[in-house]
Amino acid sequence: MYSLGVNFDLTYITAGIVDKSGTILLKESIPTLKYRKFDEIVKDMAHLCIRIVNKAGLNIDKDIEFIGIGCYGSIDSRTGVMIYSSYFGFRNAPIAEEMKKYVNIPVVCENDANCYALAESRIGATKGLKNTIIVTIGTAISGGIIIENNIYHGLAYGAGEFGHHVIIFGGEKCECGRNGCWAAYASTNALVRDSRIMAIRHPESMLFKMVNGDIRLMSFRTPFEAAQKGDVHAKELVDAYTKYVALGLINIVNILQPEAIAIGGKIRKIGQEFINNVDKKVTEKTFGQYDDDKKTRILMCDLDYDAVIIGATMLRH
Repeated sequence: MYSLGVNFDLTYITAGIVDKSGTILLKESIPTLKYRKFDEIVKDMAHLCIRIVNKAGLNIDKDIEFIGIGCYGSIDSRTGVMIYSSYFGFRNAPIAEEMKKYVNIPVVCENDANCYALAESRIGATKGLKNTIIVTIGTAISGGIIIENNIYHGLAYGAGEFGHHVIIFGGEKCECGRNGCWAAYASTNALVRDSRIMAIRHPESMLFKMVNGDIRLMSFRTPFEAAQKGDVHAKELVDAYTKYVALGLINIVNILQPEAIAIGGKIRKIGQEFINNVDKKVTEKTFGQYDDDKKTRILMCDLDYDAVIIGATMLRH
């Protein structure tokens, strides 16, 4: 028997057939087109699932145990209802119930970052540890909490939204509507914003030249690449960004003291050296962790965004 995992993301919906070892046998994606009505999106999601099962030469009723869906938003995992998603504008959207109109197998839903955390704890960077956290850093920041090998949901199924704890009172505007959130400083979008400002202020910089003066071409990788070439302004950006990432992690460590925090998302593409620099700054400022054998480890996630698909197929096991 196999399971179907779905990553219900802002831009794309990706579905994959996953075996018991967590290996994806086949996957395909379709555009989410998030401006559409809820039922239209779910219909396309269901058809995508049916299509890849048929393409693999399998029977969805006989060969697929269940469908697990990792969703961007607060999800009641007991009922499969998306309680709220600011990005989709959905409230109390019955995803599992709507999917059952098209498939005759069990459907379970969970927050996407929780699925990511579950996959990492079973077959990834935090395997073998009981109390861990993953933080995904990309256009936004989210996370998943594993306590005693189980997902921690919180009272309203919204635990792990680390990106929206405030690190600077009255600071930069966040997409959530508040000011000074960690995501407004440590997301890749925040880094691109700051890099564009720096490039405009210093047109003589390598930062400016690498995008040929067109700041629209700036990516989150650009300041790191410019810093490696010796650009002082890019080094300033990278140092500040590293401190912002570490600041949020320090708060998490001081509050929860997990065995490890694994960093995933787009920022993985920067590489291990960045994670090492963040780890060093976290170690310098965390409270009460003075022994190496009782120190929260800062790791890089082993899995990429496929972890959401894989983790979604682990929700019933």
